[in-house]
Formats: sequence, structure tokens, C-alpha cells
Amino acid sequence: MEQTLGLYIHIPFCERKCKYCGFLSLDNVNEPGRKKYISALEKELAMYGERCSGISVDTVFLGGGTPSLLDASVIDAVMSLVRGSFNIAQDAEVSLEANPNSLTEEKLKKYADAGINRLSIGVQSFSDDVLRTLGRVHDVKSAVSAYETARKCGFSNINIDLMSGIPAQTFAQWKQTVDEVLRLRPEHISFYSLQLEEGTPFYESYKNGDIDLVDDALDREMYHYAADAFREEGYRHYEISNAALPGRECRHNMKYWSLGEYIGAGLGASSYFEGRRYTDLASIEEYISAAENGQIPLDGSTVHEDTESDSMGIYCFTSLRTSKGIDLLEFEKLFGKSFYKAYGQIIGKIGGYIADGYMSSDGRFLSLTEKGIDCSNDIMSEFV
Repeated sequence: MEQTLGLYIHIPFCERKCKYCGFLSLDNVNEPGRKKYISALEKELAMYGERCSGISVDTVFLGGGTPSLLDASVIDAVMSLVRGSFNIAQDAEVSLEANPNSLTEEKLKKYADAGINRLSIGVQSFSDDVLRTLGRVHDVKSAVSAYETARKCGFSNINIDLMSGIPAQTFAQWKQTVDEVLRLRPEHISFYSLQLEEGTPFYESYKNGDIDLVDDALDREMYHYAADAFREEGYRHYEISNAALPGRECRHNMKYWSLGEYIGAGLGASSYFEGRRYTDLASIEEYISAAENGQIPLDGSTVHEDTESDSMGIYCFTSLRTSKGIDLLEFEKLFGKSFYKAYGQIIGKIGGYIADGYMSSDGRFLSLTEKGIDCSNDIMSEFV
């Protein structure tokens, strides 16, 4: 089988950090600083291109931050370098993350010309009150307009991100959001609950008693309402936080959930390549300096070579995020031993989860049930 590779490209710049955001993103870098970063990023990509000669790259994902914040000519230049440095598969999935307020018809046309064939639009909510709570820089009108403009420009593979469990969010507001995304009918929907991250304004507000989190019962009600509504409208709930129309699953993200190899280029980006896991430097000054000196700017302290036990655990953990679950036959092919032999010490627990309705097994696949998704972290941690 031909070796394939995913390529993640991190564009860390934002117009303004959202109140909940714990990702590595920056809203205080001026234009000269952004240009220096992009130059360093291009150097890293060129170095990786030399190492990956002969490997087919079948998914590319430009994430952030807000890649769409940059001028379209920058994205075009990065994509030109990617095509010149890597063996990009003819049918490659090429995604770009975007915020609604930074999308214009001119940009979208240039993205399409640059080879972008999948958009991931960070809407989060179709309630202006909820968007203000989150600190988003767009409103509902601009979100709908951006989506419709993307359709007008020929994009036929669009994801919309949605978030639930937001402080003061009501079930009625969530239902409104679900109803609206179904009216728009994107090919893919990512839906997830707010995670409180240390160092964010939300975390500080929570610590100070200024905001309350949505209680678990309401959070789960929101999640299951969305999952059921998407299924009824023909979407396949193929991963805990993702639903897609048939054949429109995110191929890039599937690499993360199936032990596929990927390279992450850019500030703090993660890689799993040649049996090693590592991340790039998280300081923009150190990142730029390393790339300018002809070094792939990885953080040496993060390098980890997977043992067989690591690989088995990661395979099981990530497979359980998917609707398919753990493929017991594939497990044996990958690791040369049966799943039940490898995990004999927890077979009793697995049997208990099945008996209690948290997991199901048909002899080939071992997967979480809808009930099991609500305690998925506890079950998946058995394999780590």
C-alpha cells in the first residue's frame, strides 16, 4: 500500500482572542512580524518537503488561529510552495479554517484558485447573544453571508463549527443554532461542548465566580439533541464531535484517529512521523530563529518514540472516538496479537461496559454506544 501523509500548517494569528480560547494563537503580532513568521514557515515546509520526497500527501489542513485573516496572496504563496515541495495527491483534501468576518468573495475566489477545496468556518452559534458571550468578532448575519458567498464561489465541501455548553446559553438558543445549520446544510458539522481552559478569560471569570458553567444534564441534552437531529437529516455521526453527509467525513482528521502519519508545520504544531511524536517550538521568536538557521524548529523536549504499548493504546483510544470503534481484525493485523490477548487485564471491565449498555460488540468491532459517549473519557482511559 502506498505511504500517505497528512500535512497541517499552523497560522496562529487572530484579530482578537476569544474568551474561551486555549489554543496557541496570537492577536498582538504586527504585519512585519507576520511576514517574518510566514517566511520561517515556508522555510520549514521546504525542509520537510526534502525529507518527504516520494511520499504522497493526500490531506492538507491550514488551521489556526485564523488563516483567513491573512491576505489571500499569502495563502496562495504558501500553497504554491506546498505544491512545489511535496507530492500532493491529485484528489487531495485541502482545508482552510476561516472566521466569517474575514471571508470576502475576492478571498474565496483566490482560495479556490490556490487549490483550497474544503472550508471550515468557525461559526460556533447562530445566536448573537451567545456570540457576544464568547467574544466572537462576527454576528449571525455575517456568518450566514460568508457561507452563502462560499457557495456562490463554488465551494462544495464546507464544515461549520458549533459550540454548546456556553455560560448562560439556553436550550432554545442551541435548538435555534441546530435548526439554522440544518437549513444551510453544510457537508460537515463539528459540534462540541465548551472546555474550560486555564489562562483564558472564561477560566478567570469562573474562578472569580462571575460566570457559571452549564450543568451536565443540560450539556448532555444539547449534545444528544444535535446528534439525533443531524442523523434524522441524513448526516452520519462518525466521530464523537463530528457529523457528515455520506462520503464527506474530514479525511485529514481521520488520520489522527487511525494512527495515520502527519506532519505539523508552524508554531507549536504537532507531528506523528516515522514512529515519533513531537511538536514545534511554541515561542514565535525561537521558532523564527530556528527556521532562519536552517533547522526544523521542533521542541526537542517533546520528542517521543512510540512503543508498541503506546501505539496500541493510542489506536484504541482514538478508534473509540469514531462510530466504527476498535476494529479487532485490524488491531491484530497491526500488532500481531489479538486484542483480547493484549488487553486481557481489562476484559472483565469491557464485559461490564457491554452489559451495562455503554459499549457494544458485534464480534468484529468494539464501540461506544450513545450512552457510553457520555462517559467516554473514563472508558477510553482504560487503554492509556
